[in-house]
Amino acid sequence: MSDMLPQRSINALRKQNDISVDLYGIDCDLYIPNNLSDMDAYDVYDDHADYEYDHYITKVWVEWSPNMYRLRAMGLYSEGDLPVLARFGKQAIADNDTIVNVDILVKSYIIVDPQYVPDNFEGYDEFEIVDLVGGNMHDAVIAKQYKLAPRRIKQ
Repeated sequence: MSDMLPQRSINALRKQNDISVDLYGIDCDLYIPNNLSDMDAYDVYDDHADYEYDHYITKVWVEWSPNMYRLRAMGLYSEGDLPVLARFGKQAIADNDTIVNVDILVKSYIIVDPQYVPDNFEGYDEFEIVDLVGGNMHDAVIAKQYKLAPRRIKQ
């Protein structure tokens, strides 16, 4: 995609994505880990309680049951349950009521109001971001898509 679209066009399309997420998205609490580099040493033995998170309030567009053909076009193949996809705007409200640009990372999670969660995810209101859909992305990407999974915590 390098130099195929002018940067002004990319910026306009990004702005339209932010507007659509703001209009049609659902409110959520977003938690982004701020100590990922410290947790790398634990590898698979990490515990959710060891992470430290920054809290934001934002909106998310969630595609609870995407079409199989659409997933294949994005390079996702699934033999069982279809993944849940999400898109975010680029800004969120921090705890001090300021609007900030956020960079959403894998291992972040969201909490949504249970009324928006479909029946097949009954009992869950926390969803973890497990992957960035699309792999390596160029600067000209319009909106990043994330794969969500119900957040499971050891009791």
